[in-house]
Amino acid sequence: MLHDVNDLHAGGFILVTRITPLGIEKSQTYPSAVLSNQLQTQSKLPLLIGADFERGSAMRLDEGTSFPTQMAIAAGGEPRDAYTMGKITALEARQAGVHWIYAPVADVNNNPGNPIINTRSFGEDPARVSEFVSAYVRGVEENGGLATAKHFPGHGDTAADSHIDLPVIHADRQRLESLEFVPFRAAIAAGVGSIMTGHLNVPALEPDSNTPATLSSHILTEVLRKDLGFQGLVVTDAMDMGGITVRFAPGEAAVRAVLAGTDCLLMPPVPDAAFEALQRAVKSGRISRERLDVSVRRILEAKARLGLNKKRLVDVNAINEHFGETAWQKQAQEISDRGVTLLRDTPRRLPLDASKPSRALLLAFYADPEPYPGEDLERELRRRFDSVTTVRADTRFRDASNLKLPPPDSYDVAILALFVRVSDRKGNVDVPAEQAALAEQVYKSAKPVVTLGFGSPYLIERFPQAETWLGAFGISDVAQISMARALFGEIAVRGHLPVTIPGVQLKAGYGIEVAADPMKLQPMDVRGQAQLQPAFDVVEAAIKDKAFPGATLAIGYRGKVSLRSFGKFAYDAKASDVAINTMYDIASLTKVVATTTIVAKLVEGDVPVPLDLDANIERYLPEWASGPQPEWRHRVTVRHLLTHTSGLPPFREYWRASKTKQDTLDKIFAEPLDYQPGTKEVYSDLGIILMAEIIERLTGKPLDVLARECVFSPLEMSSTMYRPAKKLWPTIAPTEIDNQYRHRLIQGEVHDENAAAIGGVSGHAGVFSTAPDLASFCQMLLNGGVYAHQRILRRATVAEFTVPQELSGGTRTLGWAVPTEGGSSGHFMGPHTFGHTGFTGTSIWIDPDRQLFVVLLTNRVHPTRENQKLAKVRPALHDAVMQSLGLVTPVTSHK
Repeated sequence: MLHDVNDLHAGGFILVTRITPLGIEKSQTYPSAVLSNQLQTQSKLPLLIGADFERGSAMRLDEGTSFPTQMAIAAGGEPRDAYTMGKITALEARQAGVHWIYAPVADVNNNPGNPIINTRSFGEDPARVSEFVSAYVRGVEENGGLATAKHFPGHGDTAADSHIDLPVIHADRQRLESLEFVPFRAAIAAGVGSIMTGHLNVPALEPDSNTPATLSSHILTEVLRKDLGFQGLVVTDAMDMGGITVRFAPGEAAVRAVLAGTDCLLMPPVPDAAFEALQRAVKSGRISRERLDVSVRRILEAKARLGLNKKRLVDVNAINEHFGETAWQKQAQEISDRGVTLLRDTPRRLPLDASKPSRALLLAFYADPEPYPGEDLERELRRRFDSVTTVRADTRFRDASNLKLPPPDSYDVAILALFVRVSDRKGNVDVPAEQAALAEQVYKSAKPVVTLGFGSPYLIERFPQAETWLGAFGISDVAQISMARALFGEIAVRGHLPVTIPGVQLKAGYGIEVAADPMKLQPMDVRGQAQLQPAFDVVEAAIKDKAFPGATLAIGYRGKVSLRSFGKFAYDAKASDVAINTMYDIASLTKVVATTTIVAKLVEGDVPVPLDLDANIERYLPEWASGPQPEWRHRVTVRHLLTHTSGLPPFREYWRASKTKQDTLDKIFAEPLDYQPGTKEVYSDLGIILMAEIIERLTGKPLDVLARECVFSPLEMSSTMYRPAKKLWPTIAPTEIDNQYRHRLIQGEVHDENAAAIGGVSGHAGVFSTAPDLASFCQMLLNGGVYAHQRILRRATVAEFTVPQELSGGTRTLGWAVPTEGGSSGHFMGPHTFGHTGFTGTSIWIDPDRQLFVVLLTNRVHPTRENQKLAKVRPALHDAVMQSLGLVTPVTSHK
């Protein structure tokens, strides 16, 4: 490269990727910027650094923002998205030391058989293509970049790849003016800084059939310069492409390109030969100095317009400040989402329901040098399906005999993913017959099949038997994520075809629209609310009986929820009324809403150090082993802590002496066990305090941070938290007037004394929440671990943690309680019901067989914990709910 700068006096460089045995290797951003600075320093004049950023900087740089293809953007129908793409691409390019963006593609793809433009185009309508081209150009040029409209005079109506040979455009001048030229005129009007030539034979413009447009003065000077009035830079397409090299030697091609009107030669296959040939041509007079000066002046003007005459180096230390920033990635994903297009769905299958048990077969066809194609799609599908079996078929190798599909009874739905995109020097955008036969097996399986087209929309012609076809027009990571989102209704499907697909009579503009499924609880209708009146009456009667001053109640049934508030904050008539969103100290519900849920995630193993339920706790808490009764202590496992069978006593008033969390932990480590671990169940706060410590040591994060990141934020439980800010305290239901420890009314601070002594964040208590937030949490569990399209737990994990454990005599699951004779759940909850109660007057009961939950939040300890009337209210409430809904089949399996 230094030779190119010092000896050949190169005016710039292009940033490229390379194909390795491990796949496509992109350039790294920071080293690329450093290299750019080094080259700029060596060069007498500023260098133009260019890159093919058609799909954003991530197309060539490993840390940039990734965008969908131009056709996907056009399918979304918003030209402003093209502007956003151009803007972000230009901003990132300049940070990385790249000035010249070889985009947008201004070709009108009016030939379904085009093997190289296809999804790189904005579509087949020249007027519509012009809107998107103009918007993209403005996005680049207004944000410090040099845009490039390509490939003049138009590469859309070709059946050959100019990387391999010289395609022919069989169109007369009138057709060219009305179709191919239209987007280029629009780009010029929008202020495009450069236009790239196409290696194309256009008989209507160039009489010599062996002269490509790149080497034709008729096309570049007479048409582009004079007729279209373009005064910016003209750059060739890569000079190492077959459209040039099969007919001309490197030196002669370079000379002819300059004579034709080109200002910049891109990627000459032998730079030394090109340089020497140009020198000879100038010395001999074949290329006049005047001709040379015109191009030199344009190049210098472009560099000055980019500010390179004042500042040619980039600040490599500032790259991470904005490059690939989250806001830009979010915009790119939203743009991709808008482009997803549904072409078939008969019978209607979309959206799929992630809340229902489902196993998937993913059959992925691909033809690109990627070691793990469809990785993003597979990851997204695994978040949504209970299991995914993946079979990959490489279309570069036609022998499919070594590929075996799993039997149809092993999956519930098949996902056929066609990663068959436009790629240079491939010559086609198709699936070999042998691989298509695999798809035929799936289509004949009698199982639902959803075909995902990641690339050419014309592939649908090859699969007439496909009943459901969803297209994303490209294989980028954002496209794969968009497809998974659309598949399950996380986003609305609103895309429309930018091209006509003649073989299946799908015209441009066609697209089946599907509304998004929020996958959230919906309000119960008036009839349902009236049906539950007996349950509401139980709560009203309890308030009159002064079992508690106020309450909120959430009853969820089959995806619908009733939310009610009752009474006041206190028995004082002047006290604030309870609202549906009133926050309560949920006390021991913390054990399941926070601690147990986090434990379940750690057990799933998607963390650096997974949690083993049957490991002795001294593996995680070495101090435990130094306590009394070593023969018993060494046997205590994580499972014992969660099932309250560890031998630890139920409660100790550590708060009387403890000043810190470590004080409390030291006391538990030294606590004698009351019984042999695993022999009986004794509900214990102490074991869950230890459980929280294990969590924090495994993850290196505080429990409240983990709860927020892993549970509360994903579920949009915005009113659920540890340690509410003081400004929220007046809006939180008060608990007890504490006459022993804090000597004041407790409002907004954790009621539990041990939790308070620890600092307000503990595994056994400390969380504040609302009925609506806990309703979302309960529905997540009923859905098998997913809510609002956020996968919190795997379905199998929910099942594992909610089944009764033998260690506890069947009265406990991993963290949860189950209905017992005379217990708070009443008489009619189903045999798989699980729940929990909180000392302050809170409870959750969930019946998965009936798709039902009941959340009751009260402050029964106000003003004193001596009030025990709630014990009779809870079962009466749950019985009233079940009776109101007609779910009164007695349960015989409860102990």
